[in-house]
Formats: sequence, C-alpha cells, structure tokens
Amino acid sequence: MAVVVSVAADMRYVGQEHAVTVDLAMRLFVKKDFAAIKRAFDRVHARRYGTSAPEEKAQIVSLRTSVAGLLKKPPIDRIESGGEKPARGAQTGQRKVYMGGDRPVDTRLYSRDALRAGNIVRGPALIEEDSSTVVLRPKDRMVVDEYGNLVISVGGMS
Repeated sequence: MAVVVSVAADMRYVGQEHAVTVDLAMRLFVKKDFAAIKRAFDRVHARRYGTSAPEEKAQIVSLRTSVAGLLKKPPIDRIESGGEKPARGAQTGQRKVYMGGDRPVDTRLYSRDALRAGNIVRGPALIEEDSSTVVLRPKDRMVVDEYGNLVISVGGMS
C-alpha cells in the first residue's frame, strides 16, 4: 500500500509577526536536518518577499501533516429486518408540532434505534436520535432500508 505524507510548516524569523507556509519533505524531520528546513524557509521567504536572511534564526510556529493511503473498505452491516409496521416500542409518543400551517399537527414520535429494515413511517412524524431529528411532514413517507438508511419520499412523491 502506498502512503503519501506531506508536511507544511508555518515559519518566521525570530522576532517577526508574520509566518509563511513552507512545504517540507518528511525525510527532513526524520533526519533532523534543521539546516535544510531553514534553507527551505529562506527560499520561500525570498520568493514571497524578495528577500531572505540566511544568517537570522527562524522558528516553526505550527506544523500540519496529512497522510493519504488506500484502505480496505470496511464491511457494511445490514440491520435487523422488520415488517412494514414498526415494532410496538419504536413509537415513543405523540405531540403537537407546527408544520407550516396555522395550527399544530398531531405528530407521532419514533426512536431511530428501534426502527428495522422494511419499516415504513408516514408523516407527520419525528424520528429522534441523540444527534438529530428527522421531520416527516404530512404526506411524506419514509422507508428504512437494509443498512438503516432512512429513504424519504417527500410529499407523497416516489
């Protein structure tokens, strides 16, 4: 597997405020070749500002690295199958919710974790989980696919 590592250092001369970004080879850090890092900084500084100061000390203000490589695709797990109607415990309640009209609409509440593949929920409904809530407006239809994705047809469209 090929791995590509890039390193970018924000560097400046000691006592200066503004830093410049210098792309550096990882081997310079592995070999602790600080003189080569400084020369690379001087080149970038000269290119950007038209001058450099090889005799002045420089400092690294910050480092950024990125690593790219190929990984094996992880397996995608299918979720447990259920019928079209969600299991009894999937519906957690009901409340009135404003859905764009003048009056609130009676809206069923479902726990996303309790939904199974093949379950169908028609709006109005809220599908709740810790990090988000899915809103199904009246005439919306949602089907849970075999991987747990919520496939929504908006406004009765298929």
